[in-house]
Amino acid sequence: MKMSSNREGRKIPLPIIGGNNKNVKAWYILMKNWLKMEKVTDDEEKFQFILAGTVEEATQIMSDKFVEANRILNLEECRDILLERYHLNEDERFRELKTLLIMPNESVRYLDYYCQLSTDNKAKLSVYDYENSIRSRTDIYEKVAYEEAKTIEAACKIAEKVE
Repeated sequence: MKMSSNREGRKIPLPIIGGNNKNVKAWYILMKNWLKMEKVTDDEEKFQFILAGTVEEATQIMSDKFVEANRILNLEECRDILLERYHLNEDERFRELKTLLIMPNESVRYLDYYCQLSTDNKAKLSVYDYENSIRSRTDIYEKVAYEEAKTIEAACKIAEKVE
């Protein structure tokens, strides 16, 4: 894999994760925007820049997963791997789910994160929160809203069927 040389004139620094910076959510948003602004569309090239944007243990984690999967990992998979590695605490995971926005062509394991919450924090989330997270995926949102799921688990199952 090699990176194109047509990126010499970059104005914005590559977002870095690892070492003392373990804010995966911020890194993900910055990296997603960076790849878009730099017009990086090739999956192999994206993965090279993702790797270049990792340091210390984050680089090793991504490399190990690449070898294990035997394929290029996309940005969302890298984000999920890093989130698992850096173990969001209960409050962080709750805030993440409360404000999550799942974009089209993006796969997020909402139910996996939800199931890891305590009963108290689960009670603070509603189907409405889940519907807000999938609002930009109109086909899924409309089906979930139409079915009027009573629980997040039921809403996620409806969404999985649509996907």
